[in-house]
Amino acid sequence: MNSFKQALNHLKTHWQQSLVLGVIATLLLISARYIPFVGAVFISFILLIGQRIAERWIEGKDWKDFNTLKKGLPAFIIVSVVLFPTSVLVGSSMGILQSSQHLLSAIPSAMGLLIVAIYFYLVLSHSLRLRLDSEVGIAKAIDIAGLASLKNFKIYFVLSFYLGLLVVISAFIWNVGLIVTLPLLFYSSHFSFLEAKISKPQ
Repeated sequence: MNSFKQALNHLKTHWQQSLVLGVIATLLLISARYIPFVGAVFISFILLIGQRIAERWIEGKDWKDFNTLKKGLPAFIIVSVVLFPTSVLVGSSMGILQSSQHLLSAIPSAMGLLIVAIYFYLVLSHSLRLRLDSEVGIAKAIDIAGLASLKNFKIYFVLSFYLGLLVVISAFIWNVGLIVTLPLLFYSSHFSFLEAKISKPQ
């Protein structure tokens, strides 16, 4: 919950920059849905790039310096591919919400899928961050982040629940809410990484 509060405070304090980030990320995600075959992987790639930009911005680093991206491009691609099932889960949840099902049955099903998807997004985005910041191998980084998520399950679950709820709300207002939800996702991932104290093993 502390990570989510920090994310909300950062959004409130830096609402103008957050709005720009949210608009760009939302437009790219919506556009990526129409790319055949690799659209879901490209969506994951966009999210990870947005995540990295947000992290560097929050830490006061030059977010426009893409040397990290060039150096870590293989890791970005690998994690994007691993995130593919997560993108499929999000797409399935959106399909459920837009179906003819009664809302009382559609919302719980969609929320369940979103909670799982966001949980794994947090784990994998933390893995990528650990890989880029400490040069840990990507497989080892996923292992470290996965174990950290189990030790801090409450943090990850609560974040996944709140962010999933925001995605559901966004779906009912023609995805406009993603302009706010996506920056919150990026900020929550950043602060939860710090709260879970994920680091390279000594």
